[in-house]
Amino acid sequence: MADIKTHKETKPAKPPKNNRSTLKTILYPLISISVILLVVLPMILKKSDDVTIFKRMLMGTTIEITLKEDTPESQKAVDNAFNEIARLEKIFSSYDPKSDVSRITDTAGKGWVQVSPEVIEVLDIALRISRLSDGGFDPTFGALSELWDFSAKSEKILPTKKEINELLPLVDYRGVLIGRFQSVVMLKEKGMKLNLGGVAKGYIVGRAFEKLKEAGLNWAIIKAGGEITVFSESGELFEVGVQDPRDKNKIVGQLSIMNGAVSTSGDYERFFIKDDVRYHHIIDTKTGYPARGLRSVTIVSTDPTLADALSTAVFIMGRDEGMKLIEDLKGVEGVIIDTFGEILLSSGLTDRFSPEKTK
Repeated sequence: MADIKTHKETKPAKPPKNNRSTLKTILYPLISISVILLVVLPMILKKSDDVTIFKRMLMGTTIEITLKEDTPESQKAVDNAFNEIARLEKIFSSYDPKSDVSRITDTAGKGWVQVSPEVIEVLDIALRISRLSDGGFDPTFGALSELWDFSAKSEKILPTKKEINELLPLVDYRGVLIGRFQSVVMLKEKGMKLNLGGVAKGYIVGRAFEKLKEAGLNWAIIKAGGEITVFSESGELFEVGVQDPRDKNKIVGQLSIMNGAVSTSGDYERFFIKDDVRYHHIIDTKTGYPARGLRSVTIVSTDPTLADALSTAVFIMGRDEGMKLIEDLKGVEGVIIDTFGEILLSSGLTDRFSPEKTK
């Protein structure tokens, strides 16, 4: 098991060597470990209380909403939450040619595009994280990402240095212009491509949670791929497991959180190995190649949008600069696993992270 250290104790980095129907299942005392990213083990379930999981395929993954209730009222609240996710997905999807994001990309370098207020909200957060990370997180990386194919059937052909260098100038968050009063957006240069995949999912999950709260529900979990958001009006603790980046069936430890979001970005989500080198989907926007130095970053925040964006930003920034950003932000904590398997904790997690015991 790797050593666990707080940020203040860290050593310098080592040199490089739609299914529309809602499915329901009953969950008993413990939820089994997820093979995706995270596992939720709500402490309340240890009291043998049953909960209900509602599932629907949205945003390219299975969205799970877990409640303690299964009534007509709670079912309606869940339907409203799923409908909100579906509505917002149509606005933010880069794959839907009619979405606001696609229309912004199609009009790059030509003029302003009228967009939904939600797009302005998400762009404000995305651009804030871009500035804080000095462009590590950049919502205009869309053109660059298209050079990399991480699909299962890909022939694993690497883009050339020439191809990357030709597109790097089109990746610049400062080229995103916003007219808040008119709710309009423009990309300055022709060929720029907006991609809000690294921030919109957290925002959408947050909006779905608001629908549940508006219905009067006082306990819920929403799991969307690598994003988990939990809420308990009575302040109960939840335990969230952080996956071992090199073994999908294991966790490296558990976080105790209350009323917040957990988001993980890792080099094991979408990747391929070629000539003994791991290439993954988290692209360093300064080099055009997958970011190096880390295996995963897990962010804890009361704001799911912020957690979503920061997990990507910190991964690209690297171990030391990334942890410094975490420490500088109020209400944000993080777990970083570097390329050597060492686990680093932000100062606020020293009493809230329990390492998995090795046998």
